[in-house]
Amino acid sequence: MPRMMLAGTGETMQYIVHDYNDNTIRFILRYPCLLDADALRRAVKAVVFSVDILHASFHPGKLRAWWTVNQDVPEESYFTYVQTDWPGDAAVAYALKPVAPGDACQLHVSLVQGGGESLLVVNISHLCVDGSDGKYLLGKIAEAYGLILATGSAEGLQVKNGSRAAEQVYEQLSRQEMRQLLRSPMGGVKSEFPYPGKDAGEPRLTWQHIPAETMAAAHSQAKAIGASVNDLLLAACYHAYAQMPGMDAAAPMSVMGMMDLRKHCPSGDSAGLCNMSGTLCTTLPEGLGADFAHTLALVAQQTRAAKADPLAGLTGMPLVHGAAKTLPLSVLLKCVGWIYGSFSIGLTNLGSMDGAALTLDGVAPAGGAFGGPLKRKPGMQVSAASFDGGCTLCVAGQYDAEDAALLQSLLDAMAEQIAQYAAKA
Repeated sequence: MPRMMLAGTGETMQYIVHDYNDNTIRFILRYPCLLDADALRRAVKAVVFSVDILHASFHPGKLRAWWTVNQDVPEESYFTYVQTDWPGDAAVAYALKPVAPGDACQLHVSLVQGGGESLLVVNISHLCVDGSDGKYLLGKIAEAYGLILATGSAEGLQVKNGSRAAEQVYEQLSRQEMRQLLRSPMGGVKSEFPYPGKDAGEPRLTWQHIPAETMAAAHSQAKAIGASVNDLLLAACYHAYAQMPGMDAAAPMSVMGMMDLRKHCPSGDSAGLCNMSGTLCTTLPEGLGADFAHTLALVAQQTRAAKADPLAGLTGMPLVHGAAKTLPLSVLLKCVGWIYGSFSIGLTNLGSMDGAALTLDGVAPAGGAFGGPLKRKPGMQVSAASFDGGCTLCVAGQYDAEDAALLQSLLDAMAEQIAQYAAKA
């Protein structure tokens, strides 16, 4: 009989939003060489079977959710190999495939080859990981691949397999600190993307790339006023959003950012794979600043204050986790529409992807993209990741062609805002 594990509160809370997004994060990495497909298949298998939750199926149940750990898993559950004359199109198609909670494995890799290059598509359940642990698993796949080529086996691979409890980010806090967290994390401003399409649409990826030299020049100038790359992206998002049809640049607006909460864990990292993302909401109560530099300063002031808070990102978590532990799943599912509908448009920045950690056959990825969960309208989230200094912006969503055109204009405008700011450096 398959072994059972109780689902944690973080996994349950991610599951209940499955009507609003596809519970999957995705990566596309481009290698200008032909990788060894068999070695990669074995590497993926080694990673998947090193952690119970990666070869398990999620069951929502009526009162409590649980996992069943699967042992006899077919190869197609975790690996797909494709040769094609159109590798880019095929990679996007595979990146859009969800990892369903009930699937036999919660991580799937597609190797798409053609034209002398390899595109590595990695899809992982958001119930199991966030972007940071997604990056961690990418590095472990690369490590296993290297071990297999060097020794014929990935036997020495070590992957963290400890507690998945989301509560580990605040379990060391005092009672007074816990009381400070018992309030709603929702901001006072709700900003929505003005989707023009009337139909639900279909799964799509929309993206834009900002060259490394542009990002470097913009960051150099931003750093002088204490602003980060994340602040640059947020300010660009505000200005691009204000340019959308029907938007009022002087009206209050908000962007929901994300932050990694692992710094709150006793060891500075989660014991096991889990979703440890918290919210970092910024707001412009009077709309845009006088210019991009002014908006950037306003955003940076807010994010600095949030990061200086020793409880940053934890507000409301004990309430949410308490509800997940005590309320039946049917009740949580009824509540989630109200909760999810309270969020503003979002931006998540995964930061720099370490090319050295992702090297395969001695070759680092020449580029790529990171996409968060595929949002369904009216949700919208921009995902950002940097490869060799250049930044790729991506929106994963279910929308029609008209929506896609407007989303593309948003990402184009973000890139243009940063390019104009960089030109003044």
